[in-house]
Amino acid sequence: MRKPISEIKKINKITIPMDAVKLIIEKLSDDLIWDYDEINGELIILRRPESYVDALMGLGEEMWKKAGGTKYIDEIRKEWDS
Repeated sequence: MRKPISEIKKINKITIPMDAVKLIIEKLSDDLIWDYDEINGELIILRRPESYVDALMGLGEEMWKKAGGTKYIDEIRKEWDS
């Protein structure tokens, strides 16, 4: 692998070593989502899902189980009606 450090030039371009590009394509395919996590200061590269609905299904499920699930939601809705 070539040097693992890249510099962003004045023209706002970055060179990614070909070995890294080949690894990304091998592991994730060539249809990618690039995102920057401002909290952690990390660049995230994800495989673009065929279906965003399927990819996001169940997101937050653990949180709702801890809160009490549908029982919790029903109690909150009753408070709204009061």
